[in-house]
Amino acid sequence: MKSLDPRAQALAPDLEAIGGFIREMIKRGAIIELIASVVALLQRMREINTELMARIATKSRKRPPSEKLGRLQLELPLLFGAVANDTARAELEGPPEPPAEDAPSEGDSPPPNNEPERKKKRHNHGRPNLPEHLRRVDGGTHQVCGAQRICPTCKRPLKTVGFKTTEKLTVKPCEFVVEQHRFETCSCGKCHAHIVTAPKPDEVVPRGILGNELIVHAAVDHFDNAVPWERMAETARQQDVPLSANTLAASVGAAIDRFEPVVEHIKAKALASSYTALDATSMKVLDRDHPLGIRTGSLWLIEGDHQYAYFVFAKTAEADPIDDLLRGRTLASVMCDGSPTNNCVERAGGRRGGCNAHARRKLVEAVRLGDARAVRGLEIFAKLFHVDAESKRLGENIEQRFARRQVESAVIVAELASWKDSMREQVEPKSQLGKALGYLHRQWSRLTAFLRDPLMELTNNEVERDLRRWVLDRKTWMFVGHDTSARRTADALTLLTTCRKMGVEPRRYLRETLAKILAGERDPVALSPETFARKMAAEKGAAARAA
Repeated sequence: MKSLDPRAQALAPDLEAIGGFIREMIKRGAIIELIASVVALLQRMREINTELMARIATKSRKRPPSEKLGRLQLELPLLFGAVANDTARAELEGPPEPPAEDAPSEGDSPPPNNEPERKKKRHNHGRPNLPEHLRRVDGGTHQVCGAQRICPTCKRPLKTVGFKTTEKLTVKPCEFVVEQHRFETCSCGKCHAHIVTAPKPDEVVPRGILGNELIVHAAVDHFDNAVPWERMAETARQQDVPLSANTLAASVGAAIDRFEPVVEHIKAKALASSYTALDATSMKVLDRDHPLGIRTGSLWLIEGDHQYAYFVFAKTAEADPIDDLLRGRTLASVMCDGSPTNNCVERAGGRRGGCNAHARRKLVEAVRLGDARAVRGLEIFAKLFHVDAESKRLGENIEQRFARRQVESAVIVAELASWKDSMREQVEPKSQLGKALGYLHRQWSRLTAFLRDPLMELTNNEVERDLRRWVLDRKTWMFVGHDTSARRTADALTLLTTCRKMGVEPRRYLRETLAKILAGERDPVALSPETFARKMAAEKGAAARAA
C-alpha cells in the first residue's frame, strides 16, 4: 500500500498523490493515521518555510553582514548575555582588566605575573607626516599685507622674522606626451652606395603606437584597480588624445605575454613550496556558442610559502584542470576548504588541512537564523583564534607558534570537540546548526591539522584575501572577452599579487622588468619578483647608510 512520506514531499508535494492517499485512507477508515500524516507534512513544510524566510531576511540586509561575535550579539540581543570576547578585540586590547575591587591598594605589591607587561597601543591622532621621498615643489609665498604690517603699539612697520612652512599633499594630473625616437642614418660620403640606419629596439607590439610607460600604467590600472579599457580611452579622449580601447587592450595583452617565463617561474616555485594554499572563484567568459552567451569558468589561486601567488584559469568548475596541473608533482602541507573539488590535493600526496574560518562561518549562519545554541561554538572559536593572534602580535616564529599551540590551542580544541559531540546528540541534523556540526565532524581531522603540522595555518583567509581583489574587480565588467583574455588576466594577477606579497611596487617592477625583457634578458630568475625585491632592499640599505 502506498504511504505518504511528508519529509520526502515537503519541498514539492505531489498533490495528486496526496489526494489519492487521503481518499484511500478515508475508504479504509484510518482517520487517525491520516490526520497524523497530514499534520507531519504541515509541520515539515512550516519548518522549511521558517528557515527560508529567515534566510531571505538575512540575505536582504542593506549592508554586508559582519561575522564578528560582538556584532552578532548586537543583532540578536535577546539571545545573549554580556558581549563575549572576539578575535579582533582580543588582538587589539588583550585580556580584560581585573575588577576594581581586586586592584591592589596603595603600598601593596602588585600580584606576581609571569607574562610580559602589555604596553598600551598608541594611536597617532592629528595631521600625519608626509613621506620624505616625495619631491617638494614651491607652492608660493604668502606675505603679511596691508594694515597688518604696522605695529598697533608704536605704529612702525614690521620686519620679516621668518617664514612658517606648511605642506599639502597634491597630485599632478595625468599628462599624455608623444615620445620621439630618432634613429641615425649613415651613408658613405664618397660612393653613397652603403647606407646604414640604427636598429630599432625590440617593442611590445611591432610597429605599435603605444609606449611602454602607458602600457604598464594601463595594465596596473586594469588588473589591479578594475579600470575598464573603455574608461581609459574616454579619459584620453577628454584630453583630445585618440586612444582606442581595443588597441590599449591588445597592447597590454602582448606585454603580459612577454612575462610568460616569469609566470612559469612563479608557478614552479608555488607548487614546489613546503606550504601551499589554494582556493577558486568563478570567472565568466564570453562564448557565442554557449546557449546563454556566457560560459562560467574558474580562477584558481595557488600560493606557496606566503610569497608566490600563481593564478590559473580553468574552463570549467571541475577539478580536472588542477589534476592535470598537479600530475607528476608531490605536494607537502596544503591548506584549502572542505570542497570535494579539492580532493585533488590528496591525489597529489599533500597533507591537507582544513579552514577553521569556513567551519566557524557555518555556525554564524546558524546564529543569524536565530539558533542561540551555536553561540557557545563561536565563543570557543574566538579563544582558538586568539591564540594565533597573540602569537602573531608577539612576532613568534613557526616553532614558537607551534609550541604555543601545543600548550594553549590543544586544550581549546578538546573543548570544541566535547561541545561538538554533545550537541550532535541534541540538534536536528537537517537544521542549520545540525549541518554546521556535521561539517565540523566530517572535517575534524583536517581542521585540527594545525596541531600536528607546524607549517599549517589555522584558516585559508590569506588566499581568500588575495582572491578578493579579483572578486571585487569583476563587478566592474560582466565577463572577459575570450579564453586568451582569461589566461592573460590570470598571468597579470600572478605578477601583481606576487609583487605585493614580496613588498615590491608593481608599477616599478613591470616597468623595469619589461625594459629588461625588451633588451634581451631571458633568465626567469633574473626577471623574477624576488630578485627585484632583493635589489630594492639593497638600494634601500645603501641609501640608509649614505644618510
